[in-house]
Amino acid sequence: MVGKKHHSFLSTIFRVAFLALSLSALWGAGRALVGLAKRKRDEKEVRERRIEIREEDHRADYAFVINPSKPRAQKAEEEVRSFFAERHMQPPMFIDTLLEKDGYACAKEALEKGAKVVVACGGDGTVRTVAGALCGTGVPMGVLPIGTANLFAKNVGLPLDVEEALKVVVSHGSKRIDMGSMRFLDSSDPGFRHRFLLISGIGTDAEMIGLTNLSLKKYLGWGAYVLGGLKSFLTPHYSGTISVKREDGKVVRFSGVRFRSFLVGNCGKIPLIDLMPGASYTDGVLDFKLVDTRKGLLGWAELISGLFYQSRTKDTEGRVPLSDAFTMEEIRGVRADLSLREKAPVELDGDVVGRSARIAVEVEKQALILRVPAPSRDLDATGYIALEDLRRKTAEA
Repeated sequence: MVGKKHHSFLSTIFRVAFLALSLSALWGAGRALVGLAKRKRDEKEVRERRIEIREEDHRADYAFVINPSKPRAQKAEEEVRSFFAERHMQPPMFIDTLLEKDGYACAKEALEKGAKVVVACGGDGTVRTVAGALCGTGVPMGVLPIGTANLFAKNVGLPLDVEEALKVVVSHGSKRIDMGSMRFLDSSDPGFRHRFLLISGIGTDAEMIGLTNLSLKKYLGWGAYVLGGLKSFLTPHYSGTISVKREDGKVVRFSGVRFRSFLVGNCGKIPLIDLMPGASYTDGVLDFKLVDTRKGLLGWAELISGLFYQSRTKDTEGRVPLSDAFTMEEIRGVRADLSLREKAPVELDGDVVGRSARIAVEVEKQALILRVPAPSRDLDATGYIALEDLRRKTAEA
C-alpha cells in the first residue's frame, strides 16, 4: 500500500513538473514568436525608410550598390559618407539590393541616374551581378568588399580595408579585365548572358552549393560547404557532349562524356587552394576542367588530394598524381558548348542560378573596367592618378 501511494505521489509530481515545463516552453515559444514578428516589422520599416531615403538621393558621379544583409553594410555606408565629406567631394548615391532587386538591376538604375562610377559594396555575389550590368558599358566598377570570402578582391589584389578600398575607388586607376558568360539555350530567354568573374561550374559543384545551408555559412564561412559537399557526393553523374573552341580556332570535342563537374575559370583561387593555377582575368581565355570520379568516396578523396598537389606545385599544365579513382581533363579556350542528356545545376561565382541542358560559355575579353590601385598600360577615358600620389596629397591636405 505504501509503495502504491509513493508511486502515485511521484507520478503526480512528474505530471505537475511536465505540465509546468510544457507551459514554460509554450510561454517561451510565444514570446519568441512575438519578438520575431516585432523584429520583422522593424526590419520592414527600416527597409522602407532606406528605400525612401535612396529615392531622395540626387544624381551623383559615384553610386554605391549595397547589400544591406551584410553585417558590415551599415558601418561601411557611414564610412563612405564620412570619406566623401572629409574630402569635400560630391556626396555619392546609394542603392540597396533587395530580394526582388539584385545588383544587376541596381547597377542599371545607377547608370540611368548618370553615375560615372558604380561601386559594388557587398560579397562576391553583389560584385558579380554589378559587374554583369557594367560589362561592355565603359563605366568603371569599384569594389568595396564586405562579404564572407571576398574572393574577387583577393584574386585581383584589391584591399579589404574599407578606407583603403575607397582610396582605390576614387584614385582613377583603371584596368580592363575579362568576364565569362553563360547562356542557357533551352531557357525562355536564350540570349541573356549570366556573367561571372571567378570560377563557375556545371554539375556536382553547383549541387554542393545548392545543398549548403546559407544560415550556417554566416557562422562557418566556407566551412559550411563541406557539409553540402558530403551530400552532393551521392548525386549521380552527368553526361552528354562538350565542345571547346581553343584560341587558335580549333575545336576539341568530348562526345558521350560522363562527368561530375565542368568547371570554368576566369580567376583561379578559392580558400585553401588555387583551383585554376593558370587562369588569368586579362588573357582573353577561359580555363576549363572536366572532372569525373569513380570508386565512391575514395575517388573524391583522390581528386581533392590531386587538386591540392596541383595548387601547391603551381602546375599550370594540369599534371596531378596518377590515379584510377578520378579523371581530370584540362583545356583552355574562348568558348564551350554543352549538350547534356538532362538538365544540370549551374553556379556562377558560388551562386546557383538555375539548371540547363544546353549551355554556351564564352569569354568577353577586356569587357569590364575595374578601378585598381596600380597603373595600367591600357589607357582609357577614366584617366589615372597613382594611389601613392593620392595618399601623399591626402596627407599633405
